[in-house]
Amino acid sequence: MSTEYRIEFAIQRRLDGEEDFTEIGFGSSGAHSDLDAAVYAIESDVSNGQWETEAGQPDPDDVMAAIEADEENR
Repeated sequence: MSTEYRIEFAIQRRLDGEEDFTEIGFGSSGAHSDLDAAVYAIESDVSNGQWETEAGQPDPDDVMAAIEADEENR
């Protein structure tokens, strides 16, 4: 019997002028044989804007573009 691990996550964002954070996406690492592999999968998905969304949540491509634009304006 082998042990598998999965990490589930939610991404939240608070825009200027907003009082609280709002969920904008979610995902899972999938099943992996160790935690390092599960963490790597999440890091890759988040840094590449490859998370899941529901109706009303922004497109990950738009979120990533806004982050890039904000970094360029610093």
